[in-house]
Amino acid sequence: MEKIQAGTKLNDFTFDTPFASGVALSDKVKEADKTVLLFLRYYGCRICQLEMREYTAAYDRLKAKNAQLLVVLQSPVSTMLAQTKPGEVPYDIICDPEMKLFQQFELHVAASKETMTRPEDAEKMAEKRAKYDEYGLVHGAYEGEELQLPGYFILDGGMNVLEAHRAVSLVDMPTVEEMIAKL
Repeated sequence: MEKIQAGTKLNDFTFDTPFASGVALSDKVKEADKTVLLFLRYYGCRICQLEMREYTAAYDRLKAKNAQLLVVLQSPVSTMLAQTKPGEVPYDIICDPEMKLFQQFELHVAASKETMTRPEDAEKMAEKRAKYDEYGLVHGAYEGEELQLPGYFILDGGMNVLEAHRAVSLVDMPTVEEMIAKL
């Protein structure tokens, strides 16, 4: 299989959310000019909770650009049903507990906990820690691959990949502001 990168046309696939099963990506991407397929880790991860919270707060600005967000987590539907209610977040959460999409999109896995962040990430990690402490976010259950790194893919309505990014550390990702600017 060809590596998914900018210029690739994705093959269609279906996914499950906490509130729907068998959703076709081809149907979903037609709902906006651009779709951000954001791969985080799992719901218990405080950085992931923080990212989801920040995207929820800024979602109107994303929608104003006729864009949408799909968040892919390693968490199963059961975890997400216990954490969210319909309409609580303005985007779909794709539950990928078997990590098939993480593998299909060839997202990196760190060699060890020590290599999940780089020395140059110290300031960004400190900012994230301060925010999740401020919000009182607590670490939940560990699910999936603990060493999984995030990534994102920006798609158009025809399933074409406009931008592909596979993070090399936990915080090698654009801020919400930077992502909105990309759209």
